[in-house]
Amino acid sequence: MTDFQTPTTKAELLHNLEQEWADFHAYIRSLTPEQLTQPRDAAGWSAKDHLIHLALWQDGVSALLERKGETRAAAMGLDAAEWGREMDEVNAIMQRMHRDLPLDDALARLQGAHERMHRIITALPEAALFLPYTDYDPSMPRDNPILDWIVGDSYEHYAEHRPWIAAIVGQG
Repeated sequence: MTDFQTPTTKAELLHNLEQEWADFHAYIRSLTPEQLTQPRDAAGWSAKDHLIHLALWQDGVSALLERKGETRAAAMGLDAAEWGREMDEVNAIMQRMHRDLPLDDALARLQGAHERMHRIITALPEAALFLPYTDYDPSMPRDNPILDWIVGDSYEHYAEHRPWIAAIVGQG
């Protein structure tokens, strides 16, 4: 996994987001539909499952950033009980919910999640990126800036999942 430096400006964040998206998207486009949908890992995940996972987590942060009253859980299609489980359980629930999603829909959802996040970040005042998480979700007393979640659930997340996808498709 790539070690990313935390961006210090909105321009740097947007640059990193676009550069890492371009690299990840090019990698995904290099794979065949069969590679993306057929092989599965020991937990039953396909590469497509990883793509929808990435889209859902990115959409969760976008919901916080938009401040429209939608919780991260709701944006990710989860209820409060599901959201309150251990992270691996949450991910398994989302994988089961979306495993039958057609590949084209999963790819479109990932593209849309990226575009939505880019649009939201572009519209935010730079200072908003450095507000604590709890300013966006008062139910979660976390002092780290929301920027940490933006990076962690977007381009850092792409880098985290790429080797797992490569292993599934026989490139790792």
